[in-house]
Amino acid sequence: MRVTTAFNRMLRLPRASVQDVAFSSEGVIVTVRLRRKRTVCSGCGARGVNIKEHREKRWRHLDLGASRCEIECVLRRVYCPGCGDVYEAVPWARAGSPYTRDFEDVVAFLAQQMAKTPLARLMRIGWRSVGAVLARVVTDKLDRRRLDGLVQIGVDEISHGADHQFLTCVADHASGGVVWAAPGRNAQTLQGFFNELTAEQKQSITAVSIDMSAGYEKAIRAPDGLPQAEVCFDPFHVIQLGGRAADQVRRDEYNRHGRSSSGAGKWIKGTRYSLLKDPANQTAKQLRKLAEVVLTNKSMYRAFLLLGELRYIYRLPKHEAVERLDAWLAWASRSKLKPFVKLARTIRKHKSGVLAAIKLEISNGRLEALNSRVRLISHRAHGFHSADALIAMIYLCCAGIQIELPHR
Repeated sequence: MRVTTAFNRMLRLPRASVQDVAFSSEGVIVTVRLRRKRTVCSGCGARGVNIKEHREKRWRHLDLGASRCEIECVLRRVYCPGCGDVYEAVPWARAGSPYTRDFEDVVAFLAQQMAKTPLARLMRIGWRSVGAVLARVVTDKLDRRRLDGLVQIGVDEISHGADHQFLTCVADHASGGVVWAAPGRNAQTLQGFFNELTAEQKQSITAVSIDMSAGYEKAIRAPDGLPQAEVCFDPFHVIQLGGRAADQVRRDEYNRHGRSSSGAGKWIKGTRYSLLKDPANQTAKQLRKLAEVVLTNKSMYRAFLLLGELRYIYRLPKHEAVERLDAWLAWASRSKLKPFVKLARTIRKHKSGVLAAIKLEISNGRLEALNSRVRLISHRAHGFHSADALIAMIYLCCAGIQIELPHR
């Protein structure tokens, strides 16, 4: 069998034929010829564009054993009215890339599993080249129709970097994947997502779950946002506010009885988890502390009951939740506990969003899970130089992109 025939079968380059194979100190150089006669612009795909000149170009391919492999081909440099002077498109490589598609797909597949530094060492490319490869793969494989047919979405911010920078991520409750991400966490940032939606795409969205962020709510309710969609406040954040109110009551009682390590207020210091945890999940020691609270401190016991009732509202049937929430708001308002009086005002202000979350049974649980995954991606890479690099990794790992390995 001839060497060129063997390499044709081994490399399987689409619409190309191997003309020559050379072994040098650089590795294996495979010279190929493009079978297509008609020119195609690599930028916009326009056909039959004018040829300016012919130039030799190389692409790094997957290694052959211990040797690097490079594909070499004489390409036509063309002039496209829309893109300017560019090389013609080739089926084995993405536009502007010095690597073949097979090479880039393997890099992207490995990036979903491991950090950039060992990946760069394994594939024998530069650390920054990995980021450029991922950006091209994400641009190529990210579903263009991911914004079509959205019905219920969730919005949340994710912190990254040592100086507490933030990204806003939008996820689809149906698929669980991230559909959009951008730097920032205010109304302007979320408005950027709405600006990318068509009128039809906006109309299909019926509910948006958020934490109690005023910026996000402002963008959703704006005329250019999603005024027809129901805003649902995440149950976790509502219960979290209740937990903070109960803990503030405990702190106030501790301060009132004296902050010294000995004295009347000493036992209050160890009651935090007895007040905040559901009794069904408490240890025997925590339950004993709770019994002590019931017998000796009416304010802390009332705070415990208020938190438990707020938690219980989310377990009720939808038709009972409205009446029970009204009763809870009245109870909290006259409880004489300042943190709960303040909390009642907050929940009354956002009552429609709280009830919408109960009615539709949606939360930001998916977003919180994605937050953990994004933090893992960031920690695994020991941080990113830019938000764009992190967003590319988020799309690659959390947007449902499936990388098919070459020749599988």
